[in-house]
Parts: sequence; C-alpha cells; structure tokens
Amino acid sequence: MVLGSPKKGKNYRHLPAFLLLFLAEGDAHGGGLLAVLQERLPKPHVDSGAVYRVLQELEKDGAVVFRWDTTEPGPAKKIYTITEKGWEMLDYFEADIIMRMRNLNYFLTNFQSLKEKNMNKKI
Repeated sequence: MVLGSPKKGKNYRHLPAFLLLFLAEGDAHGGGLLAVLQERLPKPHVDSGAVYRVLQELEKDGAVVFRWDTTEPGPAKKIYTITEKGWEMLDYFEADIIMRMRNLNYFLTNFQSLKEKNMNKKI
C-alpha cells in the first residue's frame, strides 16, 4: 500500500451525513438514495451494500424511520423518512465537517506556502 493512500471503508466516513441530507429533501428508498449520491457527488465511490448498512444503522439510532411501499409491481420498497433525531445528527455533521474543512484548509494553505519557499530556494 502506498503511504497515505485511502484505506477500505474510509470513503464511507460521511455517508450517514449525505444520506440524511438527501432524506431532508424528501423521503426515498435505498436505491434512490444511491442514485442521488452517484449523480450529485463528484467522486461517490459508494456501493449499494454500504448505503443499506448505513440506513440500517440510522434506523437503529432513530435517525430515520421507514414505511413499506407496495404501490408498484415487484418487491415492496422501504421508503425512509428523516426524524427529529436525524435532524439533530445533521447539525452535528455540519459542525464536524466545518471543523474538518478548517483543519484541511490550514494544511493546504501552509503546505502551499512551504512549497513556494522550497521552490524559491532551488532557484
């Protein structure tokens, strides 16, 4: 493995936040949420199994509830709805992501400055 390369599972760190965000826009089933992730995120790298595992965890945590949709032919679909607890979790995710962005911006700004200083030394 190359130093610093992403480890398996790291791509899913913010998956609960994105699923709750999309459910805040309206109720959806797992396949619909996966499609939205793939449409809207520049590099989703998420498989359907991960989406359904996270939805199960969110359900256990009380962040989402579901109802069965049997209106269309074929198997029934679980339609998920965000709960008040889910909205509270979104508030937490917002604060966490803001903090991470500040830390990453600090890194990028300082690293860019160090690169420029290093380039000037070589000239």
